[in-house]
Amino acid sequence: MNFIKTLNSGVLAGAVLAGLGASAKADIIPVVDPLFDQFPTGPTHPPNFPAGLLVGPGTPNPYLWFSCGGTCRFADDNVVGWTSSQTYDPPVALSGQVQIGNSPDFNAPPIIAGTSTPEPIVERAINATISQVVSTTALAGVTYTLNVDLGFGTDKRPDDASVFLMVGSHQSLIATPLPSYGLSQAQMQGSGNWYDFQTSYTATSADAGDPITIMLSSITGNTTPTAYFADVRLTDSVTGPVLDPPGTPEPSTWAMILMGFGGMAGAAAAMRRWRTAAVQLA
Repeated sequence: MNFIKTLNSGVLAGAVLAGLGASAKADIIPVVDPLFDQFPTGPTHPPNFPAGLLVGPGTPNPYLWFSCGGTCRFADDNVVGWTSSQTYDPPVALSGQVQIGNSPDFNAPPIIAGTSTPEPIVERAINATISQVVSTTALAGVTYTLNVDLGFGTDKRPDDASVFLMVGSHQSLIATPLPSYGLSQAQMQGSGNWYDFQTSYTATSADAGDPITIMLSSITGNTTPTAYFADVRLTDSVTGPVLDPPGTPEPSTWAMILMGFGGMAGAAAAMRRWRTAAVQLA
């Protein structure tokens, strides 16, 4: 009898879960200006900033660019949503947004999320860290995965980028290139190409409620260490099934639910026949 009850419950639960659309998901965590293409709302240059080309939102908030070769343009300032440890302090630091254009340092702009859409503006950091605390806090047992495209210029200066997550006071491993490339970071140097790097961190119960910080760094101790970053993506992977929001079931869904109830009816009928037979034998 307990077996029949269990069967009834299992059939119904399976039909309802199928009808409502149970699935395992990875949720996108919002990142402010993940493509580094938003303009600040105020002037970006200090009073002693050198003359450059004024572009961007225009008067009264011009956005100042240096030329970095051809149609490449560079603006030195904090990027919207991000905090830089240093910006304009040449030659020690020179960090900000780069409009790739036809820069001699890269074969082409990076591609957004592996699609055919190019990302015209990226972030360059020289001897600096660029960081952002996201709006989501850590949940125990959830894995957080960070993807960032790194650029490896054709100039003689090696790319010194490192990418990682900070969850409270705990740090993820340094991001590494996707295995599908079949290349190490050393082999990517000087290629003029962009590659997707990834790191993950699984929060523990001790991390619950802690802030999650994206860290993009070029600080290595080398002379003018340089890094290029693009297309930042952060996701969390839920460890169990998540129910999609309920909606109007499709005809096939109704069929599955009715099959579940039909299974229950059949099991109940079998139970009645078993009881009748037991009484007659008695």
